[in-house]
Amino acid sequence: MQGNHFAVQRFLTFLRDKKTDAQTFRWASDNLSRLLCGEALSKLPHEQVEIVTPVGAAEGQRLLTEIMVVPIYRAGQSLVHAFLEVVPDAAVGSLLIQRDERTAQPELFYKKLVYPLPACAIILDPMLATAGSAVMAVRVLREEGYRPQSIYFVGVVAAEEGFNRLAEHIPEANITVAAVDPLLNDKKYIVPGLGDYGDRYFGT
Repeated sequence: MQGNHFAVQRFLTFLRDKKTDAQTFRWASDNLSRLLCGEALSKLPHEQVEIVTPVGAAEGQRLLTEIMVVPIYRAGQSLVHAFLEVVPDAAVGSLLIQRDERTAQPELFYKKLVYPLPACAIILDPMLATAGSAVMAVRVLREEGYRPQSIYFVGVVAAEEGFNRLAEHIPEANITVAAVDPLLNDKKYIVPGLGDYGDRYFGT
């Protein structure tokens, strides 16, 4: 979804600005999440259906698959609400994967998925830096039986390095982000990025 889509860039501008307060940050995040959700859902199997309006026939679209959104706790929780607004019957799993700040390596602390597993899983994590957490999430889902083609990722900002690394594990077309930034600093934060998404969204 990278590009010059005005609405995406407008909300992303609020998110990047260090002067944005927590309330405005949440507003921008929730609105951007709905746009990202729509883009991600367009990549899932769907079909055209004929419906009848009060004044005639029309064509619509319907998903052909059940989905499970899998936020990576904590920041990934910020994207869940928008998905449930668009797909209220989506299943919701959860992964707690934290990065060791000394080694920048991810550690899995908690896993909760929905069984029987829906056909497609969408990993949610707003910041894709080194992609360590996202790759671990893919590994967990593959161990459960998902094929790479059935695993999707939705985030807000990715580092080019992380984007390319994740694309080695699931199809690049299955990755939806609002922006790809060029660099990681020595603390493995995305530059220019927008700081710590979870802290800014939850006001901590």
